[in-house]
Amino acid sequence: MSASATRRPKRLLAACQRCHAQKIKCSGEQPCRSCSNAGRAEECRVPPKERKIPITESYLKRLEADSKRLRTLSSQAPAPTSGHSVDSPADSNTSCYNVPALPTEESNLFNPLFDRQQEKPIHERSSEPGFIGEASCAAFSNRLLSCLESTYTPLSAGLSNYHSLNFQGEAQSQGDAQSRQSPDFPERMHVKLLLNVARRFIGNYHPLFLEVSFMKEIDAVYRGETTPSSLWLCKFYALMALGEIYTHRRGVGDNNRVPGTQYYVKAVNLLQENQDAYEEPSLMQVEVLTLLAWASNVLGRVRTAYCYSGIATRIALSLGMHRSAARHTTLSAVERESRRRTWWVLYFFDRFSASKIGQPITVRDEDIDVELPSMDGLTAEEMAEFLDPRNLVINVKLARIIGNILTQIYGIPKATKGLYIHQVHSILNQLRAWQDELPADMRVVESNTPRPVASLHLAYNQCIIQTTRPVLLHLFKMQFHLGPRPRGTTSPRYNVSSITLALAESCINAAQASSRIVESLFLDGSIATFGFWDAHHIFSAAMILIMSAIMKPTATNSDHLETLLSILRSLKSNGNIPAVDFCERLSQIQTRVSSLRAAGRLDHTANNTPFGRSRPTAALSGRATPTGQEQPLQTPISVQSEALGHDSRMSNVNDIDILGDPVIGNFLDGKQMQLLDSFLPEGGIPSDFGADLDEQLLFGSW
Repeated sequence: MSASATRRPKRLLAACQRCHAQKIKCSGEQPCRSCSNAGRAEECRVPPKERKIPITESYLKRLEADSKRLRTLSSQAPAPTSGHSVDSPADSNTSCYNVPALPTEESNLFNPLFDRQQEKPIHERSSEPGFIGEASCAAFSNRLLSCLESTYTPLSAGLSNYHSLNFQGEAQSQGDAQSRQSPDFPERMHVKLLLNVARRFIGNYHPLFLEVSFMKEIDAVYRGETTPSSLWLCKFYALMALGEIYTHRRGVGDNNRVPGTQYYVKAVNLLQENQDAYEEPSLMQVEVLTLLAWASNVLGRVRTAYCYSGIATRIALSLGMHRSAARHTTLSAVERESRRRTWWVLYFFDRFSASKIGQPITVRDEDIDVELPSMDGLTAEEMAEFLDPRNLVINVKLARIIGNILTQIYGIPKATKGLYIHQVHSILNQLRAWQDELPADMRVVESNTPRPVASLHLAYNQCIIQTTRPVLLHLFKMQFHLGPRPRGTTSPRYNVSSITLALAESCINAAQASSRIVESLFLDGSIATFGFWDAHHIFSAAMILIMSAIMKPTATNSDHLETLLSILRSLKSNGNIPAVDFCERLSQIQTRVSSLRAAGRLDHTANNTPFGRSRPTAALSGRATPTGQEQPLQTPISVQSEALGHDSRMSNVNDIDILGDPVIGNFLDGKQMQLLDSFLPEGGIPSDFGADLDEQLLFGSW
């Protein structure tokens, strides 16, 4: 018998779904004969059959390990946002699953600020304990000082210097309605000048009022055609306070009082008369509280500002301002757009304010679906009420990233998860996407950068500093054997990857970029003499540059640091209240650094670093007074004339891509990093830690 005669017919692997259901023989074609004869050719479907592929046990175990790691990361990742309002293209790129491989010490690293060491009690001015969040610069300065001095007692949560107000006398003098009439008002044209000044500094991203309607209301009040309500007067005086704050270059009177304080007191007294109105909330209440919160920061009343913005947020939520307007709403187009802008201004302020004092965000993005500000649907006449919304939208998107920083970087750490670097990867991806989307006219230029653009980039630089400064502090402590050793370590040698060094370098680059912007504002006369935000950004950048100057002294760091300290001291002497506290903290750091240098604790040679012996920078050569007290921050006049005026390196403030370093780019793109053969702290920071290694240090004295 031939082989072909003994071969069995080929067995069908599967019948089509129809034949299988009817339990009839299937020919196996596509379509099969049964389906064709029944006129059901289009229903003939053969189900796919999975192949059996042998795999090794080791490969299966790797898959199980990967699955477990992804489930861990998924439980740590933030929930998706609502898809409305503040979504940005960065959202699609922020997955932390593609973080490059890092050494075990870094891959499992908690935020170094959460070192899980026993906290020292904070010295408070009152019996009630305060809370200072790790995201705040005040907390970071406490960490730095604790690192430099083991016996250091952390400072209070709030600013130790603030303007204390006595409202009782003012309230009695303004008890009757007659005292609120036009005789107590400033001259009408002066009012318009003050409003224009306030608009110049904050109005481009903080719509202060309806451009046409509010001016008509002012004219009607001045002509005596209408009697203003106490809430309207509260808004008016708050605007006058902000106008005076940003107009004057020096303090007022013998006590160097912040200009606008008198208007602020009037506004607060009028606000207290409207406490019962919370049961009938209004849009104007939200506007007034936001304006007063802004002015409170200037007076050093940061906790008051935080409370005002919190109350404003609750009122806004009770009005449904965070939700998209219903189709059947009776609001006019101008009223709808005014509500939207007021909500987003409050959102922006709440996030910015919370980041400065280290508090959690008030409202989750998942609970917001109101549309972003726009001119859509407005007539030409209605458009005249509003400024271009683009600046506000850009700031809102940055504010959303700030909220993510507070949640992902500085949220309560999970005891079993060490995912700090993964969260840094996510935040920096968002910041890079935000920066890439900026239009050309919203970038820093060499000179005459518009004030709103400068403010925007100072905030952007601060985001990078907040995200990466725990890494810099971690390396700082390891290099000089400072602070307690991380729990569970048995050897002083640590693997350090190139990405860790690049993250620390990006922190320093952001501080230098802020220094260039602040210098440009100072030279242009655009620095906010009494501004809280400007002083805060100077303080934050100065601390980073102090650490950098100690780790690797260079002429660039010395120039930038002395510039910041000079301007901060100038703000303090002119009456800036927050600058007083910031200068005190920097003086403490200066004094402790000088002591450690004298003891050889901050000597690179003693730590076998590749830098060799170094001397203190000009900005870190402060000395203790003969009585042992701190010497105030001082910078010679020559710094202002030379470092601020004639050094082309210092005056070049063209837009610099802080995250453009190839190592950072590879990290954000998920490419694998080559580990450096570097160990800390025995070997110190590797020689490529800074970009200016070969630059010689310029010496001077404070």
